[in-house]
Amino acid sequence: MKIQFLWHSFFKLQFSGATFLVDPFINEPVGDMAMKFNEKCPVSSKKLSKIDAIFVSNEHFDHFDRALVSEIAMREGSVVVGHESVLNELGIPSTQKHNVKIGDKFNLRGIQIEVTGAHYPNSFYPLSFCFEKSGERVFFAGNTALTDSFVGTACDVAILPIGGSSTMDVIDAVRATKSMKPKFVIPMHYNSFDSIIADPVDFKERIDKSNLKTIPVILKLGQSFSTK
Repeated sequence: MKIQFLWHSFFKLQFSGATFLVDPFINEPVGDMAMKFNEKCPVSSKKLSKIDAIFVSNEHFDHFDRALVSEIAMREGSVVVGHESVLNELGIPSTQKHNVKIGDKFNLRGIQIEVTGAHYPNSFYPLSFCFEKSGERVFFAGNTALTDSFVGTACDVAILPIGGSSTMDVIDAVRATKSMKPKFVIPMHYNSFDSIIADPVDFKERIDKSNLKTIPVILKLGQSFSTK
């Protein structure tokens, strides 16, 4: 399994036989939604090829870049996985839309997918996703605050927000890590803009100083991590 951090909450997940994108976001909003970003995605849409599926956790612009998702799906024939409220905003063939709801479990390109809920009141139907292949399991939390559901979430790799501002901050992300006890934890959703400034080194140090065996992995933009 190979995990590439592209920007914000945007990841590329590569398994044997399948490549997925999660919460694609490259194009910054314009007009009334325009805002200042502290960093930018280091890849262009043209670099994102051979994509089997795109997963969208919620409808907010920094998790659902509509133009990017449509472009990749049409060019690559990718399946887009998300709640119907998200999929209804895409003008792609219905055969490329996979509508999901909390509790769904299904197999896609040989990867077992489990859809779980996230706690994010600012979203209509926020989701988290678990991906499993050959006994390895990745949990992508999406936009979420700390919830009791983390106690029952088993995974080898947890990808968690740490930026605060309606999602978990560093302290809550440490608490979530203690609940799940994954082998590795990767922070996301921080420092992209001023309202979610957080220190990933602080997060790492708090994990390291705990009695957890979890290894925190801080990825730079564009950097990849492999579980083996």
